[in-house]
Amino acid sequence: VTLTTERAYDIPDYAVIIQNFAKKAGIDIKLNVLPQDAYYGSATFGSSPWLDSNLGITDFGHRGTPDIFLNATLKSDGAWNSAHFKNADYDALLVEYGKARDLQAQRIAAGKIQTLLLDETPEIISYFSQYSRIASAKVEGVRFTAISHLLLDRVSFVQA
Repeated sequence: VTLTTERAYDIPDYAVIIQNFAKKAGIDIKLNVLPQDAYYGSATFGSSPWLDSNLGITDFGHRGTPDIFLNATLKSDGAWNSAHFKNADYDALLVEYGKARDLQAQRIAAGKIQTLLLDETPEIISYFSQYSRIASAKVEGVRFTAISHLLLDRVSFVQA
């Protein structure tokens, strides 16, 4: 089997760790580590190693709500469904979750989603990256996005 991933952050090193552990279990994994632009391709099925590979590692940035991950990555027709996960019960639970009118109803639906995903395991979220941000009183206008992209378009030095 081939594990396809992107050349970004610590992901290639992580792919080697997976390859080495699989080897101990008698599983031969070949690595296909691509530059990010090649890995994501056009980000559509049929022209994206990210979406078309049988086994892959993908990084995802933070989002304000879980909806983007629940829908885009796992819904049967999700635009980022690289696991090719298709489950009518899951799709129905997404509707239930989306229609929840209060926190308790949302928690109940989320619990059902969690149970189904633990049983099916279409994807593994193996770790979360820790982001650090450095600031200085000598610089102003530095901004970060929710996924820790550094924005320098408004930066200036503070005059002492």
